[in-house]
Amino acid sequence: MENDNYNKMDLPVYKLIINEEDETGVNFVSLVTSPAIERDFQYFNKQEEFENDYPKAASQNAERGIKLNEKVGNDCATLVGKNRARQLVARENLSWETIKRTYSYLSRAREYYDSKDTEACGTISYLLWGGDEMLRWTERKLEQQELNKAKRKRKKYESHEKYHIGFAIQDEEKRIITGMAMEAEKRIYRYDATRGEYYVYFDAETIFQIAKKWAKSDLYDSVNIHHEDATNGLSLLESYIVDRERGKNPPQGYEDVADGSWFLSYIVNDDDIWKRVKEGEFKGFSVEGFFDFDNTEEERQLNAIYNAVKQAVSKWDGKN
Repeated sequence: MENDNYNKMDLPVYKLIINEEDETGVNFVSLVTSPAIERDFQYFNKQEEFENDYPKAASQNAERGIKLNEKVGNDCATLVGKNRARQLVARENLSWETIKRTYSYLSRAREYYDSKDTEACGTISYLLWGGDEMLRWTERKLEQQELNKAKRKRKKYESHEKYHIGFAIQDEEKRIITGMAMEAEKRIYRYDATRGEYYVYFDAETIFQIAKKWAKSDLYDSVNIHHEDATNGLSLLESYIVDRERGKNPPQGYEDVADGSWFLSYIVNDDDIWKRVKEGEFKGFSVEGFFDFDNTEEERQLNAIYNAVKQAVSKWDGKN
């Protein structure tokens, strides 16, 4: 099978979108060792129990949830939820099964969370399980685990794939770094408990909406380290979307990216962060936030075809 066909038929593909009226969109730009389209494949190797490296904010959310639950007579959450909160507060190691259960619960429960209603059981239960920070952490863990498996299955395919990742030091004296935040039409591998393995992508129009909403929300200096520790050590210098007709060309090394791809440049003010950039710890940007699936009729039909083909292949005996 040719690589391009493998790419199209191996897994279902979904377009991601945002809504101007809700909380979807980008919340942070993160400095990471492995940018979003290429994770650390070895993280989960030969580990049955994981280090307690979930964000401190998740433990703080759980502790807050316990206190809020006490105020309402401990009427909210099941015993499992209360035990999960105690685990997070105590910074206990979490098993792989616990991580999967936590993601499954939080991804379903988030719609019942209302930060303004601290007496609602939906809010309290969501906090007991670690809240938004825990949801993002468990999602990344699942993604890393599945990518580790996918790399082995797709070794031949991936050897032909070229990723434009990372950022470059544009001006060492001025401490300017530039890199891609989002690549238009780029398929990104994802995993969740509901859909299993699949690809997502952002088209040019959606990336424009994301960048516009991000700028209007005044979050352009919201930067963190490895998706966890917020820092004020970087200042946004420029944000632009590739549009060759308007003279907005991609930086050197990214000449073949599609129009609609989003690039960022930051000035690094923090000495320690600059040192870590030069030492190679940080290799690129990874945007984090919440996005919706665009379940258009066309995509439903394409993925129905994919599922039908997958089922037929699984039943084929190799003879006829």
